Amino acid sequence: MQQLRNNQPWVNDFLEKSVQGDQLVHAYLFFGGSGLDRLAAAKYFARLILGDDARVARLVEQEEHANVITIRPDGKLIKKEQIVFLKGEIAKKSVEDKAKIYVIDGAEKMTASATNSLLKFLEEPAPGVHIILLSPSKEALLSTIVSRTVNVNFAGADAVAAEISAAFLAVIGQLEAGSVPAQLVVAKFAAVFKEQLPEFLDAYLLYYQVVLDVVLGLGDGGDFDKNLLEISVMRNDVSSCTRKLRAIERAKRHLRANMNVALCVDQLWLDFE
Repeated sequence: MQQLRNNQPWVNDFLEKSVQGDQLVHAYLFFGGSGLDRLAAAKYFARLILGDDARVARLVEQEEHANVITIRPDGKLIKKEQIVFLKGEIAKKSVEDKAKIYVIDGAEKMTASATNSLLKFLEEPAPGVHIILLSPSKEALLSTIVSRTVNVNFAGADAVAAEISAAFLAVIGQLEAGSVPAQLVVAKFAAVFKEQLPEFLDAYLLYYQVVLDVVLGLGDGGDFDKNLLEISVMRNDVSSCTRKLRAIERAKRHLRANMNVALCVDQLWLDFE
């Protein structure tokens, strides 16, 4: 079996362990890094799922395998008709008695109607079907789409760590330590929560995405403080990480809707429990 070569070799391990350990889910989002790496990983994943041999590899790489369909923007956008076509293909009986893989390359270019059509499938997935979304950034996709996929960050944890300031990491460290109530941490870092809450929530969201990656075995946390990550990983499983990510997203929406800052923060801690 020819292994995938890219700038994030841990991706290989994750994809292979997912197949070998029978831990496949119905939807994935590959984001960050280069478009070539994301597409190469999607094809490699399809080969692994279908049982990689010379024939499967050749057909998948040439985008000619009957069980692997890739859709790309029609012009500048991916339109609802393309997603409807994809759903029609999903409903058909497989030509080969194997899983079916659908790759949406340029998922951030889906129209609103295309996104809504895809969301209906993600809410009621079909057995034996796997969808792989490829996008430079997950911020360009609806949070309801992102939250229903396993996120694979091709930029790696080091790039995420560089985006979070030392001041925000200090706050996160205090919150994750759990030695004092969150309300006291908020009081201690009042300036951050009063003046920089949107930016802090962005940083906290990035941090918990890395925690989830480590919990899922998607990476080792890169440049993040190992002691801090170890505390967070020990205190969280996949379910709690997902719940906290959704709580942070919800807090961001509340702020955009002009919710009172103090009320927004209080609600966040309630949602974390």
